[in-house]
Amino acid sequence: MIDQILQKLGLKSIDDLKPAEKATWMQWAAILGKADVTLDDLKAILPKELERAKAELLKYENSKEKDLFHKAYMTCLETITKIIVTPAKEREQLRSMLKQKYGLE
Repeated sequence: MIDQILQKLGLKSIDDLKPAEKATWMQWAAILGKADVTLDDLKAILPKELERAKAELLKYENSKEKDLFHKAYMTCLETITKIIVTPAKEREQLRSMLKQKYGLE
């Protein structure tokens, strides 16, 4: 897509762009080149963010508003985490139960 834009502008490479245009171009290329966030990415990020939110919640100098924010934020993080990890946990529990019940390895 980016190369098509260069062609439409009659340019052969991004080196033909002005410095400000080149900076914008590089931002566009970075955004278009990003991979989608995966469940594994979220599984890695969410526990760290939840710990950070818990640490913020424990600060005594928090205002009432900040305290409420961090409680709500933690609830959201916990809910999202449960939604993401529950299917795998349920599958594993069912497999374990079936293996035990039917003597499978």
